[in-house]
Amino acid sequence: MKIAVSGKGGSGKTTISATLTRLLARRGLPVLAIDGDPNPNLLQALGVGPGVEIESIPRSIVERREDETGATRHVLTRPVAEIIGQYGLKAPDGVTVLVGTRVDHAGAG
Repeated sequence: MKIAVSGKGGSGKTTISATLTRLLARRGLPVLAIDGDPNPNLLQALGVGPGVEIESIPRSIVERREDETGATRHVLTRPVAEIIGQYGLKAPDGVTVLVGTRVDHAGAG
C-alpha cells in the first residue's frame, strides 16, 4: 500500500501522516515514512526526541535517464534497501523515516 498526503500549508499534513503511520505500524505493518517537506518536521511528530539528526537523501540518488522510446524517466541510482539502510531512522512504534532532500539555498525560478 502506498499513501501520499498533500495539501496547502498549515492544513495538518504532518500530523495526519504521523498519526496514520504510527497506527499502521502498531498493527504490525511495515511502514516507511518519507518527509518530502522542505522544512521537515515529521521526525518530531513521530516522537523522535529533540536533537536527533538524520541525514537527508542526497539529490544524486535520483537520475534522469532516457529510455529506448526517448522518454525521460527518473530512476534510483541505488537499491531501495541500501537507501533505507544508509538514510533511514527507526522512530517509535517501528516506523522507519527518511527525510527527502532539503532546500539548501534559493535558486532561479
